[in-house]
Amino acid sequence: MDPNAFDSVAGVGLLLLMPVSVLFVAAALRRLAVPRWSWVFYLLGVAGVLVLLHGAGHTRYEVEDHSHFGWHFGQFVGLGLGRIGVGVNAVVATAWIVFRSPRADEVLPRRETRLVVASYLTMALAAALPATWWAVGLGIVPIAVELPVVAVGLSFLTVAVWLRERRVRRAGEVRQQPESTWPLGAVVAIAVVGSLAVGPLLTGSGLPDGSVGPAPDVAVTAAPTTDPDWPGPVPTTTTTLDADAIEADTRSLLEDTVRWAGPLDDLSSPTPAAARPPQDLAPRVQAGWDAAGYAAVDRAMGTDLVMPLRGDAAVERMRLGGGPGGVHVDVESFCTGT
Repeated sequence: MDPNAFDSVAGVGLLLLMPVSVLFVAAALRRLAVPRWSWVFYLLGVAGVLVLLHGAGHTRYEVEDHSHFGWHFGQFVGLGLGRIGVGVNAVVATAWIVFRSPRADEVLPRRETRLVVASYLTMALAAALPATWWAVGLGIVPIAVELPVVAVGLSFLTVAVWLRERRVRRAGEVRQQPESTWPLGAVVAIAVVGSLAVGPLLTGSGLPDGSVGPAPDVAVTAAPTTDPDWPGPVPTTTTTLDADAIEADTRSLLEDTVRWAGPLDDLSSPTPAAARPPQDLAPRVQAGWDAAGYAAVDRAMGTDLVMPLRGDAAVERMRLGGGPGGVHVDVESFCTGT
C-alpha cells in the first residue's frame, strides 16, 4: 500500500473511528438500562483500553523510500489525539447517563431492544477494528473484513426500525415527540460511521510499501514512425539540456529506477522483512522509464535498448535486462561539448 494513503487511512481510524467506538458501547449500555453504578466498570474498561493504546504508541512502520516525506505524521497524531478522544467521550457519555432522566428514552420491546443493542455493539467493533488492526502490526484492515461487520450492524438496526414502524402502525401508538432523535439519530450515526470505516479502505490495505510510489508526472505517447522496417517508436538522438541538467536528470532517473524496482528484502530494518519470492522486476522499471519519456526501441539477447522520445531527455540510451535474479541497468547520458 502506498505510504501516504496508508497514513491517511490509519489517521481516520485512529482519530475519528476509535473515539466513536466507546460512544456506541455507551449507547448499547443505555438501551440495556443497566444500573447507574455499573458505569464504573465501563470507565474502568476504557481506562484499560487507554493503557493498551499507550503501548501501541511505540508501533512503527518503517519505509525505506524517503521520498514519502512526513508520511507517518497522520497516524501518530491520530493515535495521540484519538486516545484523548476515547477518554473524553467515555467521561462525557457516563456523565450524560448519570445526570439525565431515564424516562427521556423511548422504551422498546425486548426484541427490538436486543436488535438495537446488537447493532450498537457491532458498530463499536467496526469502529475499533481499524485501530486494533493497526496496533497489532497488521497495518490497514482489508475491506473484505471491515465491510461485513458494518453490514451486520446496519442489518440489525434496519430490522429493529422496521419492527418499530410496524408496531406503531398496528397499535396506532402516538409517535415520538419531535425533540427525540430516535431512530433517526441512530440511522444517521451508523451510516456516517460505516462510511468512514469502509470508504477509505478502497485505497488499499496491509502495510505501507515504499516501492509503491506515484508514477512520474510526465507521460509520453510515442510518435508514429514512417519507417516500414521499424514499426516501433522513433527515438531522438539529441537533447536541449545543458551539462548540469543532464547530470541532475540522469541521477534522478537512476534513483527512480531503484525505487521502481523495489527492494526484495529490507535489510536496513533491525528485524528484516522476509524476502519475497523471486520475481521479474524489469517490467516495473520499464514502465517507469516509459512514463518518463523513454521507450524500448530494440531487443537482443534478453536486453532491451531504451532510448528517449523527447528533445529534453538526459539519457541517450539505457540497456535493461533482468529476470528472477534481479535487474541489470546500463545507462549512458548525452554528451555535451562543454
